[in-house]
Amino acid sequence: MRLVTFRMATEDTTPRIGALLPDDRIVDLVRGYAAYQQSRNNGSSAGRSDAVAMPGEMIAFFEGGRTTRDMAENVLGFAGDAMRRGDTPRAADGDAVVHEHSAVKLLAPVPRPRRIRDYLTYPAHAAGSGLALPEAFTAMPICYKCNVDSVIGPDEEIVWPAYSNQLDYELEIGFYTGKGGRNIPAEEAAEYIAAITIFNDVSARDIQMFEMSLRIGPSKGKDFCTAMGPYAVTPDEIDEFNLKMQARINGEVWTDAVSRERQFSFAEVLAWASYCEDIYPGEFLAVGTVGGGCGLELDRWPKPGDIVELEVEGIGVLRNRFGQKEQVPANAGLKTYRIPEPVHPGPH
Repeated sequence: MRLVTFRMATEDTTPRIGALLPDDRIVDLVRGYAAYQQSRNNGSSAGRSDAVAMPGEMIAFFEGGRTTRDMAENVLGFAGDAMRRGDTPRAADGDAVVHEHSAVKLLAPVPRPRRIRDYLTYPAHAAGSGLALPEAFTAMPICYKCNVDSVIGPDEEIVWPAYSNQLDYELEIGFYTGKGGRNIPAEEAAEYIAAITIFNDVSARDIQMFEMSLRIGPSKGKDFCTAMGPYAVTPDEIDEFNLKMQARINGEVWTDAVSRERQFSFAEVLAWASYCEDIYPGEFLAVGTVGGGCGLELDRWPKPGDIVELEVEGIGVLRNRFGQKEQVPANAGLKTYRIPEPVHPGPH
């Protein structure tokens, strides 16, 4: 199942959750479930009460587990059957249940995850970026924690902060948690994983390397913007170790890779994250940049106005434009800071 969070394109509305039909049209799950229930009651909106209502936001949908998945499958079946008959399924208020992509604006699948962690699990990315791999790399997945308030979705503009001249994309996948736990065994981790999406860990490389020379961070190098989407795909739809992955800048292929050859699986990353620590529904854990999956490794650098497209087999295309450098007041920041020299592949 491919899940989305969206707004209607023609009005500023509360975000809605949806799922895609095989033809890629989007079904509004809340309104669709109401229409489905009404159809089961012979057109009446009264006379039936279900113990579980369709959640209106994605984290609650994930928490519902098999129950909400089954409800969504029923809605998709109902909407698909109606469309094949030439009917237009509508909710009780007359609102459409099925929408073309052109009628909606997709948001990040979870606009504000409860927590985001990004792990380094691909040895080729570390080597290509000039990073020496310590013993810790083979012992455990290591991460930094991202800014949940800077998440953007498909077709939103990537912020270019004034303190950097060297922005970079990062081609990654990761997963959302559907329920909480602690000390989760890797053998049981699959039941905690709700969906997978594309993750663009946008990085300001010059300041990132400069600040991390103090062996702390990253902070300013990462916290300004992170792109996610377009769809959250349930684990039954994909093979986490056999996904074709591609990054394009202005239509030109910069990265062509496959998701295999990483140090830890989704299950192992979740097992480690939950070791002596509580995990909650709606967290997002990325498994790091695939080998060759960023400009730093290639020593090629996006420019303001460039369009980056990250495509992952079975998930879709996450498309964003790099914005112009932010214009700030003359007294912003600190006089002690100057933008560092550009970084290049090699020892840092």
